[in-house]
Amino acid sequence: MQFADIRQVMNAATGKEKFDLVLLNTNYINIFTKEIYKADICIKNGRIAYISMPGEESSFDAIEYYDAKGKYACPGLIDTHEHIESSMVTPAKFAKAVVPHGTTTVLADPHEICNVIGLKGMDYFLEASENIILKVFMAAPSCVPSVVGVETSAGVFMGQEIAEMLRHDRVLSLGEVMDYMGVINQEKRMMEVMEAAMEAGKVVQGHLADVPARELAAYMIAGCESNHEARLLEEAKMSLRSGMTLECRHASNYHNIEVLAQAVKELNYPENAVLCTDDREPDDLIREGHMDAAVKEAIRAGILPIEAIKMATFNSARFMRMTDRGTLRPGNIADILLLDSLNEFTVNEVFVDGKLVAKEKSMLVDIKEPETRFASENTMYMKRKLTKDDFVIASKEGAFVNTIAFNPKDPFLTKLEKHFFNAKDDVLDIADDFCTMVVIERHGVNGNIGIAPIKNFGFQYGAVAGTVSHDCHNLFVIGKNAEDMLTAVNRLIETGGGFACAREGKITSEAMLNVCGLISSKEVEDIAKDVEKVKKDIIDMGIEAISPLNVLTAFSLAVFPEVRLTDHGIVDTIKQEMVPLFA
Repeated sequence: MQFADIRQVMNAATGKEKFDLVLLNTNYINIFTKEIYKADICIKNGRIAYISMPGEESSFDAIEYYDAKGKYACPGLIDTHEHIESSMVTPAKFAKAVVPHGTTTVLADPHEICNVIGLKGMDYFLEASENIILKVFMAAPSCVPSVVGVETSAGVFMGQEIAEMLRHDRVLSLGEVMDYMGVINQEKRMMEVMEAAMEAGKVVQGHLADVPARELAAYMIAGCESNHEARLLEEAKMSLRSGMTLECRHASNYHNIEVLAQAVKELNYPENAVLCTDDREPDDLIREGHMDAAVKEAIRAGILPIEAIKMATFNSARFMRMTDRGTLRPGNIADILLLDSLNEFTVNEVFVDGKLVAKEKSMLVDIKEPETRFASENTMYMKRKLTKDDFVIASKEGAFVNTIAFNPKDPFLTKLEKHFFNAKDDVLDIADDFCTMVVIERHGVNGNIGIAPIKNFGFQYGAVAGTVSHDCHNLFVIGKNAEDMLTAVNRLIETGGGFACAREGKITSEAMLNVCGLISSKEVEDIAKDVEKVKKDIIDMGIEAISPLNVLTAFSLAVFPEVRLTDHGIVDTIKQEMVPLFA
C-alpha cells in the first residue's frame, strides 16, 4: 500500500473522509485483552481504520454498511505450515476451497513440486498464487531431497539455490528442515542451507520428533524456530519451554492437537503455540474444512475459544514476523471473519481486504487461474520399460530378507525385521501376512528400483500405485502380485501420474494428477471424488490406518523413523544408512 493510501485511512479514522465500509453490530473478539464486546468495525482502503469502544455511541459516515447482526468478528485465519500440493489442486482452486472456511493467509512450502521439477516448482507456485484472494507466502524448501544419498529427486538444493529463492519478497521462510541429523552433525549441505537463511534474515521452520533436549538446543542454535511433528505431551512441553514455536497440526494424516492441547493449557497458553494443517487432502477439505477444522479441534480438546483463535491468528502472524495481520486493530489488513457460533467456530462471512468474498461456505467472487510459464507436462521420465520381474525378488533358494514392519496402531513408526521366505519358481514366495512394495525413480536420473516385503499392511489382494510419495515423489507401488502392480504402474506412466488401483489385471479406480504427478487441473470437488474412490479401494484391499492413503504416500520419507523404502532400497532413517535386502 502506498503511503498516500495510508493517509486516507488516517483521514477516515479522524472523520475527514468517509469509510468505505462499516461492519455494524459485531461481537468483537479482542485478541489483545481477550474481551468480547459490541463494536462497529470501520474499513478504508482495505485496512481497519477504526473500531468503536465499549459503550461508545457514534454514527459513522461510510459509503457502505453491513449489518453483522451480532455475529462474532475475528481476524482471518493464518496457516503457518501448509503444502498446497497435498490438496491435489492448483493454488487458485485451493483458494476457492479454503477461503470460505476462513483461511486468508498461508505460508506454503512447495518442496513436493520442487523435488519433481527443481527451481521451476517455486516459480510455478509464485506465479500460480498471484492475486487469488488468498494471500499465499512461500517457504524455500530446505530439503530437496530430504536426505542426500539415500533417495533420488530431480535435483539437489544447496545454499546457492536457497539463497536465490529467499531473495523473493513473498518467500518468507526456510521450509521445514527435515534433515535433523544433518543439522546436528553439521554436514556441509545443511550448514550451507542454514547459513543462507541466516544471512537472508528469514524465519526457519523445523521438523523433528522426540529428540533429547540438548540436541533440540543445537537444532535451535542453528536457526530452526518451529516444529510441527511433536506428538507426545512431554515433547510438546519441552518445545514450548525452549522457546520453539509449537505448530499444533491438524492434517489429513496426523491429528496431533488433542495431545498437544494439554501442553498448551498446562503452560498457560504461551504465544509460541500456533495451529497449522501441513497436509489436507481434497476430500477432507470438502468434508471438514481447513484451518477452521483445526480451531474446532483445539476447542474440542479443551482450549478456550479465544485462545484457539489467538493461536490461529495473532500467534501465527508473530511467528511469521507479520505485523499487519492476525489481529483486528487500526492499520491492519481488513481480513475479517464473522462467526455464527464462537464455541463451535462456525464461519459465516469472510471479508478479505475489506471486501465480502465468501458467505455460508461459498465464494461470492470468481478466482481466475493465473497464467504460468510452466506448462502441464508428463514428468514420468522412465529410464526403461518395466516388466513383472521388477516386482518380485529373484532367488533360486529360500533366503533371509530384511523387511519393514508396519504398525497400524502407530503408522508414524516402522521397524526393521528379518524374515525367511521360501523360493518358488526362482522368486521368493512372500508370506500371506506380507505384501511387496517397490519404489521406482521417475525423474530420469538413474532408473533406480528399490524393493522390500512389508509386514502387517493388511493387503489381501490387488495393488495401488502413486506418484505422491514424500518427498522425492518417485513412483511407488504396493500389492500382492506382480501383474496388478505392473498394471497400476503402467497406467500412471501413461497418464503422467496420480494414483491407480488394480485388481486382476484391470484398473479399478484412479485419480489423475496431470501437473508433475502431484496436482490436478480439476476443481477440488471433482478430484475429491476421484480420491475418495481410490481410498475406498485401498480400504477394501485391507489396509488398516486412520488415513490409509497418507500412510502409503509417506512410506518413502527418508526422515521418518525408523526404516523406509526409497528408490535406493531400504533405509535406516536413524543412522541414515542403506540396509541390504538380503540379511
